[in-house]
Formats: sequence, structure tokens, C-alpha cells
Amino acid sequence: MQTLEFERLLLGQVALDFCFPCQLVWFDEHESTQLAPGGVIEVFKAFDAHRAATRNPLPELLDCPRCNSRLALTHDLQRTTHFSYYRCGWGHGRLTPFVQFLLEKNFVGPLSGGELATLKASVRNMQCSNCGAPIDLQHDAVCPYCGSPLAIVDPEAIGKALRELNTAEVQRKTVDVDRLADALTMRGSDAGGLRIGAGLAGDLVAAGVAIVAALLR
Repeated sequence: MQTLEFERLLLGQVALDFCFPCQLVWFDEHESTQLAPGGVIEVFKAFDAHRAATRNPLPELLDCPRCNSRLALTHDLQRTTHFSYYRCGWGHGRLTPFVQFLLEKNFVGPLSGGELATLKASVRNMQCSNCGAPIDLQHDAVCPYCGSPLAIVDPEAIGKALRELNTAEVQRKTVDVDRLADALTMRGSDAGGLRIGAGLAGDLVAAGVAIVAALLR
């Protein structure tokens, strides 16, 4: 794993451990909630900056990097958003897929029916943003391996989340939300609001993260 440091909410730094080829991040107990708003944005940017060329599939069984005990799949709720992670029963922390962290922080959301129909007309197979398994869009609307629904970086959701983070960060960085929405959508095009191509057929969330990270630099 690779360790990177981010700004802590009160004082100091939070050291997070990443497996970028696996798209996983390890949080020691309470570290996710200890991130400062600016730290959350930097984690988002790190997901894109260190994105591996190939992705390792998520194993069925995962062990705690602190005590080697088996991690338990845990479902949680942030406001009205459901997300999941793999928790150590001894309280050492949790292992979180990147997409689940983005759900927790309100950066991504599920595809609408219209977006899914547009995607099916253009692309046959997708990669699950949660576990990396292939999804046959002609037969499945959720991942047959981990059960996760298709998700995408939503311009309205991410604009709202970034506004909230910026307010909490005392306007540390100004984000042009209109420019962000234009980059994430194709207004007035035949794509119906979805950017098809340019790698999007691999992982919808990863492609959206790349667009947003470029605007945050």
C-alpha cells in the first residue's frame, strides 16, 4: 500500500493507505470523518493522479492490514446515501473502495433510467466502479459480482458537494460549477447528457473523476 497525508479537520495530518491498482483506501478508526474539507478534495484528486493503468479485481475475502483478521462487509448511511466498506471487527478501521468513499462524500450517484438507456444504446459492456468486474448492459443494470448499481459522477451532486466543501474551507479554492457541469455533460447533444467514449466505456466514475480533477488543478 502507498501512504499519503492529507489535512486533518482540527490539527495536523491524516495518513491514509491506498492500493491504487485495487482502488481501495484504508481508514484507521474515525479517519474518514477527521479529514478537513480541503483534505477530502485532495483525496478526490489523488484517486485520479495515481490511477493505475490496469485494475486488480476485488477479492472475495479481505483481511485487516493491522491484525490480519477477516474484514466484514458493512452497509452504512450518510444522510440519505447508502454506501459500504469492509470493517475490522477489532476496531482497527475499514477498507473502502474508491467509489464507496465518493458515495459517502456525495460525489457520485446512480444512473437515471434515461441515462442507462442511452448508455445501453452506445456501449455493451462496462466495468463495475466498485469491484472492477465486467457488466453486460444488455442483461444487467447492476454488477452480477458485487451487486452494486451503475454509478456516475453527477454534475449537480458534485457541484453541491464542492460548494459545501468550499464553504467549510472558507473559499480555499473557487470551483466554477457551471464549467464543471459543461465538462461532465454534453448539453444539447445526441448523447442525452452522457459523455460516451474517451474511455468512459471502461469505468464511468473513474472517467468523471478525471474530468473533475482536471478542473480542480
